Amino acid sequence: MDKFASFRKLSGNTLKIIACVTMLIDHIGAAIIAPLVEDDILPVGMSFDTLNAIYKSMRFIGRTSFPLFIFLIAEGFLHTSSRLKYAISLLVFALISELPYDYAFYSGLHLENNNVCITLFLALITLWSVDAVSNYFQKRNLNATYAMVAGIFIILFTSGTAAFMQSDYKCYGIFLAVIFCFFKPLFPLNVLAAYFVIASYNTEWQSFPAFLLICLYNQKQGKKLGRYKYLFYAFYPVHLIILYVTRLLIAGALSN
Repeated sequence: MDKFASFRKLSGNTLKIIACVTMLIDHIGAAIIAPLVEDDILPVGMSFDTLNAIYKSMRFIGRTSFPLFIFLIAEGFLHTSSRLKYAISLLVFALISELPYDYAFYSGLHLENNNVCITLFLALITLWSVDAVSNYFQKRNLNATYAMVAGIFIILFTSGTAAFMQSDYKCYGIFLAVIFCFFKPLFPLNVLAAYFVIASYNTEWQSFPAFLLICLYNQKQGKKLGRYKYLFYAFYPVHLIILYVTRLLIAGALSN
């Protein structure tokens, strides 16, 4: 019997909403507040310290979003009816989102860094490839050690690809997806392990609320959304475009 069942009240859809809201808060801080702080453009009656404190608070809240998105990728991989459609959807929105990402955070084309949807896509491809290799060896009664070695090479390759492309969170997204997916039977130890992995990256120790929320996941997707599920995909590029335009309007108003 699951000792944690009585505490697990959050559906997958609820986690998606939390991930989107915390990401929005984070990106308001990064795309709007940060440039104001850097350019010393202050709203009337607000000090630099106050604006900087608001910025740091928003970035702290935003650290919750990425682990939730990666966790949902792992869950989606395990439960989707079509892994191919899932992968294509992620890839399409990764491509669509690149220009909005560049303009929102770098005010122009910036190929040195790439958006988080690329990391999510690579994470899904990693899970799919490792699972396919494992099934191949298992069906042919081949040595499991070879499957493990092949899986490690796949993980290293996709992690290296994420690092080379400089997509958000780089290899850490790959590592978390693998831990969430293939070590799921070890819950909650896999969640704890995932936290320690991401906590070693920059300020991601602040992402601990995400892992508490993951522990409250009830293993259910929630209400079937049908085609409306693509609203979650569209939210990413659309909110980046809105943030970019908003920053231009605010900067113009405050600099006059």
